[in-house]
Amino acid sequence: MRTFRVPLILLCLIFQLSTVKAAGIELDSIIAGAYRPEIPSGWQSMNEGSSYACLSQGGKLILRYDYKSGKLLDTLLNVEKTRNVRMEKIEGFEFNPQESMILVWKNKEPIWRRSFTAEYFVYDRLHNILDSLSAVAPVREASFSPDGRMVVFSRNNNLFIKKLDFKTEVAVSTDGKTNEIINGTADWVYEEEFMTTRMYEWTADSKFLCFVRFDERAVPEHFFSMYGASKPEYPEYKYHPGEKRFRYPRSGENNSKVSLHCYNVQYRTLQKIELPVDEETYIPRLRRMENPDLVAVMTLNREQNLFRMFTANPKSLLSRLILSESSDTYYDPSYLDDILFTDKDFTYVSERDGYRHLYLYSVNGAFIRQLTSGPNDLTNYYGRDLRKNYFYYQAVDDLPYRRSLYRVDARGRTTKLSDKDGINQAVFDKHFNYYIWTWSDRNTPPVSVLCQSDNAKVISTLKDNAALRQKLSALSLPQKEFFETPAADGQKLYGWMLKPAGFDPSLRYPLVMLQYSGPDSQDVLDSFGIGWEYYLAARGIIVVSVDGRGTGGRGEQFRKQTWLKLGQYEVQDQIAAARALGTLPYLDAARIGIWGWSYGAYISLLALTEGTQYFKAGIAVAPVTDYRYYNTAYTERFMRTPQQNKENYDKTSVLQRASSLKGELLLIHGLADDNVHANQTMELIDALVQEGKQFQMQLYPNRNHSILGLSNRKHLYTRMSDFFIQTLNADK
Repeated sequence: MRTFRVPLILLCLIFQLSTVKAAGIELDSIIAGAYRPEIPSGWQSMNEGSSYACLSQGGKLILRYDYKSGKLLDTLLNVEKTRNVRMEKIEGFEFNPQESMILVWKNKEPIWRRSFTAEYFVYDRLHNILDSLSAVAPVREASFSPDGRMVVFSRNNNLFIKKLDFKTEVAVSTDGKTNEIINGTADWVYEEEFMTTRMYEWTADSKFLCFVRFDERAVPEHFFSMYGASKPEYPEYKYHPGEKRFRYPRSGENNSKVSLHCYNVQYRTLQKIELPVDEETYIPRLRRMENPDLVAVMTLNREQNLFRMFTANPKSLLSRLILSESSDTYYDPSYLDDILFTDKDFTYVSERDGYRHLYLYSVNGAFIRQLTSGPNDLTNYYGRDLRKNYFYYQAVDDLPYRRSLYRVDARGRTTKLSDKDGINQAVFDKHFNYYIWTWSDRNTPPVSVLCQSDNAKVISTLKDNAALRQKLSALSLPQKEFFETPAADGQKLYGWMLKPAGFDPSLRYPLVMLQYSGPDSQDVLDSFGIGWEYYLAARGIIVVSVDGRGTGGRGEQFRKQTWLKLGQYEVQDQIAAARALGTLPYLDAARIGIWGWSYGAYISLLALTEGTQYFKAGIAVAPVTDYRYYNTAYTERFMRTPQQNKENYDKTSVLQRASSLKGELLLIHGLADDNVHANQTMELIDALVQEGKQFQMQLYPNRNHSILGLSNRKHLYTRMSDFFIQTLNADK
């Protein structure tokens, strides 16, 4: 459960489904993507800066197009006409820096949320030759060296280098072992909470490969059962369940011990680089620098309130501190990917003045200047035009639920590039000659146009979703309305409301509150998406979402006030919102429901045990029930360990509140959830049974935190729809 700038649950809602049809909108169609907008994606900018490459014809071709005219320029790869190896299609590709070779892959198999294995191949453009990367497949995390002559990849927790000139494979490490030692790829915690899977980096001259080694042996092991009675992909589990085991440290338990190592390509030697940090320190990123003698190493102490960046020299094995920043609360690791180096300086995002802003430092760590300022958070840093020294970014606009595009020069002079209220996003080519500007608001599907970077001039419209707008217009769907409501302590909160079509203010409607509520998340955004809330509205239910204290877009003080007290203020604010909404003449205060997924499920459970007079029903999908059960990196960032903060862990433990449950409850969990483990729900079930509390339950075998799959989603949202319709008497 990582901190989301846009929470996972909001994204998931766009793809939900059910078989029921109501007031012209079918949930089957929602899940199948009938109302999903088209947005340009999968483009890879070419070195010359005027064209891009993308997959076409179902993965058979890699084609190159001209940015400005949109014309097809040439075919870079046809997988049905290559020499040596031919295939039906590929699923992804990556150029080497010189664009003479292309790394392609197929048969992706997910490991966790971001990681996957695949069959990789290397395509030689000059000779039209396609060869397997490794004779032993599948592998993971393959990428080119800076000189384009080697590919590094991981197999069985070890790193290997394929030397393309000689077609030879060399083992970088040999001690990798499942659930014990990992070389160069992330353990579960790093992948989930530091949002990374690749834990290696080359020096700029391709002479050294630096990587992080994980020793997991002291980390407690977790397992979940796998079932196969109705699953042809698990025939071995048909009569006897199997299990999947992996290392998962809960709050206060042992993490992996990490260390930094470097491999000398010429001499095939492996050495350790010592860092002046303790064994509890995280190393969440390595970053290549222009200086061929150095690699940047980013570290966080276990409490995550001290960020330090070192330069490490693989030749001398020495390291040097170049940047250090501490926090009274915690450092947000989502800033790490905004640290981008040139040969003279690097960019850095900090909230030291109370808001997220962009700063510039010399390559040696000397402060140069603050580039952005003001009472609005930077929400995405896109990068830098090195020729004109422009820095491009997205930031909160006049209201926390809106985003605009900006450009700032090296002297801090800012230009606003977008002129529409809503959510404005951009994707730039690698030289910042062009960008795709995508705009939408809560009631308008996205429009994507190609713009020229230097003057923001629109060149052409790429996708306008006109057909989708026409389809939605024919459905006469209701529109979301923004509103303000006080938090439990009186602070202003923002929300949206979706009323049923044909809304009659003389009637009294039931209400369902949708929320995630986690640190730095936002459900209340002026962005487009047709999700389950529209089906509920079609069944006569008003749907509301309110972002309480601790959510994003409003600066550090608002975002971090839940620190050490997860769940306390968030649930109070949902209760305050329900209390205020219940006074509206068209809402029935006796028929209010609340639901959420993951962190949102946790808040839903707290609401049913604390705001018992306000909520008649609640749904909790994959809930946290006690943060002692959740992982180290996330939980300790916001709560410290249970040993350090026992009182606040106890206050919002749902397990310790079971006797206070009131209202109808539907508990839902995937039994193969590697993130929020199903044993959290099982512990709550036992606690509720011991207290004589009745509830409803739905379990999904072999399904992870997202409960994916067409049949599963169809079943899930039908179940939840029926639950709210029945418990809130929505048909009356």
